[in-house]
Amino acid sequence: MKNVFIILLLIPFCGYSQYKISGKLVNENNSPVEYAEVTLQTSNSISLHSELTNKYGEFNINNIKGDNYELSIKYFSQNVYSQFIIIDNNLDLKTINLNIGISLTGVILENKKSLIENKVDRMVFNVENSVAATGGNALDALKLTPRIKVQNDEISMIGKGSMLIMINDKLVQFSGEELATYLKTLNASDLKKIEVLSNPPSKYSAEGNSGIINIVTKKTKKDAWDASLRTIYQQSTYAKTNNGGSFNIQKGRVQVNSGLNYINGSNAPEYTNQIYYPSLTWEKVNNRRDFSNLLSTKLGMEYKINDKLSTGFNYNFVSNKPLRKEIGKTNLFDSQTKALDSIIKTISRGNYEKTTSTLNYHIAYDIDSIGRKLSIDFDYFNYKNIANRFLKTQTFLPSNEPIENNLLDARNYGFQDIQNYAVNIDMVHPGKWAEFNYGGRISFTNTNNYFNYFNIKSNIEEIDSGLSNEFIYKENTQAVYFSAEKNLSEQWKTKIGIRYEFTQTEGLSKTVIQSNSKSYARLFPTFFLSFTPNENHSFSANYGKRIKRPGYSLLNPFKYVSNLYSYSEGNPFLQPSFTNNIELEYAHKSNLITKIYFSHTNNNFDQVTILDEITNIEKIIPLNYITNKMLGINQTFIFKLSKWWNINTSVDVYYSSTNSTIPVTLQYLKGWNGEFNISNDLTLNNNKTVVFNTNVWFITKGVNNLDYNSNGIQVDTSFKWLLLNKKLIISLNLEDIINPKGIKYTSYSNGIKNSFRNYNDDQCFKLGIIYNFGKKINVNKREYKNQEEQNRID
Repeated sequence: MKNVFIILLLIPFCGYSQYKISGKLVNENNSPVEYAEVTLQTSNSISLHSELTNKYGEFNINNIKGDNYELSIKYFSQNVYSQFIIIDNNLDLKTINLNIGISLTGVILENKKSLIENKVDRMVFNVENSVAATGGNALDALKLTPRIKVQNDEISMIGKGSMLIMINDKLVQFSGEELATYLKTLNASDLKKIEVLSNPPSKYSAEGNSGIINIVTKKTKKDAWDASLRTIYQQSTYAKTNNGGSFNIQKGRVQVNSGLNYINGSNAPEYTNQIYYPSLTWEKVNNRRDFSNLLSTKLGMEYKINDKLSTGFNYNFVSNKPLRKEIGKTNLFDSQTKALDSIIKTISRGNYEKTTSTLNYHIAYDIDSIGRKLSIDFDYFNYKNIANRFLKTQTFLPSNEPIENNLLDARNYGFQDIQNYAVNIDMVHPGKWAEFNYGGRISFTNTNNYFNYFNIKSNIEEIDSGLSNEFIYKENTQAVYFSAEKNLSEQWKTKIGIRYEFTQTEGLSKTVIQSNSKSYARLFPTFFLSFTPNENHSFSANYGKRIKRPGYSLLNPFKYVSNLYSYSEGNPFLQPSFTNNIELEYAHKSNLITKIYFSHTNNNFDQVTILDEITNIEKIIPLNYITNKMLGINQTFIFKLSKWWNINTSVDVYYSSTNSTIPVTLQYLKGWNGEFNISNDLTLNNNKTVVFNTNVWFITKGVNNLDYNSNGIQVDTSFKWLLLNKKLIISLNLEDIINPKGIKYTSYSNGIKNSFRNYNDDQCFKLGIIYNFGKKINVNKREYKNQEEQNRID
């Protein structure tokens, strides 16, 4: 692998000579033509260099590789000249006469992109053109993005699973609450676009069956600073506040970005579960109160060493100290008489200390004028979690008398430390035949997991070695990739790629002296083809193979005890799953997008609930047991019904067929499901400073892998008021305002029916205030001492 990366570094610099081309443009009156765009293109229409003429009509293009080119000239978006040239030495084109006949009087130039763009390998949502995104944050913008679903602050693709998040092509290492918090610190006004890569090309990691979301931010204005202050008050069952700010500055060759955010408060989720044993029906209700105490910071700097070389870093730190209080009650009813048999009451309190640190250092080098670019990224990620949980559970008779020998009093103490180091090399290499992209990545992950379980008797703690464990896990991955993108004609484009990943893992349970090592190598091909007959219609097809690796906590074999009859544990023998994805798409004017998709997943893993009707013990463990095929169609409608009313509708209907390889679950389940979303954006005044939005999400009754799911609906509304030249933004959000109870899922274990419903206390209102401000920096310039003489020139 070492030799491979050396070769990748040397390839860009090998074997070519560079020349320059110059010339002068004049119009019909022999006057110089200023601001004309002179472009060099390869034979397959890849633009390599673009230069504007000066006030004398002159242009100079340097560092050109010897080859055949087409020189084209545009004057205010109109093609006015083209010529095929051969570069094998320095070339002076002398004077070029143009017949332009364009008057600039009263001309207003505007180049505004469509709200939605379809490219050969991704769908692009141009946030900067969205009225509905005004005044929101990055998470709000994702809610408006076609095919993306944000529910309970979890981001997924409709009909599929969760997605990886990238900011400016750099992976965000956060997950869960930390990820949602990070995205809420990014103002939507600072976002340029959101790219949805349902089948990411070979440049990106093959991790994740549902693809990648890449959020692209706007560039900081030159020689200026800007800042933002925000506060959000949320009221659900309890109150929660989110306060923060950011400061960015760009001066000369240096750019600095920073931010600070703090969340404090609580909410009250409720989880219900029914287990239908032959003789008893168990009805569980678990009421929680989750307290948040989260502080996040970010700091980034970019330094432009010269016109070709730049470097910089991004650092993020999150300190999260949540507190979780749980009160659980399980009523056991006789299945025949429905009479109450007994009651299990559980009380627990968990204190957690979580810290997350991410660091990225990068170097970018623009090698030459033909577009060759080399980038190197060094990444570090560290996650630590200290958990201290007290648990007390007791079984009672219907008369509320405690049953003898049915008391559990215990404490769990755990520590988890995850570290990852990675190096990524990426090369963009335009060529005569196509544009190439190649590179590689190496990644090293180490995790240490320490867990002790104590039984408490008479206030004395005794360690239980059978339920305690120390687990070490290591995972190393090396990858190389190559892709080529080519314009076959003005209408046809294609992109093909291949990625090779080799992974080695080792898990060691010190407590039971059990070791498990494995390695696997896979190829991940990608293919894209698009046809655009005219500006109103486009067709595309793509294929890609993906991998889904188990989360680190799922591999840890320690047991987590919920009560005397329920526990969960990890599985160090879990294997990754693999998915093949195929998509066909048609787009009409970027207003109507139809996508047909098919996916086939082998050896998928998930949590399995194993129920024993003899002991009534519930065991939850992750296993590889799922083979799934899914065929679906997604229809997106984006219409501007009037100058004040925009509507965005998404309809997704899919058929799922799932097989199981273990006897515990259903052996086969198939059926339909559907998800519908409609968003209405109303601009209530001519200045576009008062905006109202309603968003409705609905899921039909259907199947999800080997589970049945009920229907569900969520309705959200938001009102935004922009004041002080749109610097002050006041927003009011009402979320989940209709029938908030969550979706019910039903599965079968050993023939026993098991239903559960999770409600995360989503019904709430939010009041937010954001104030953005900034200023242009006055750059001192040396005054010319001969200014008076210069002013005398006619």
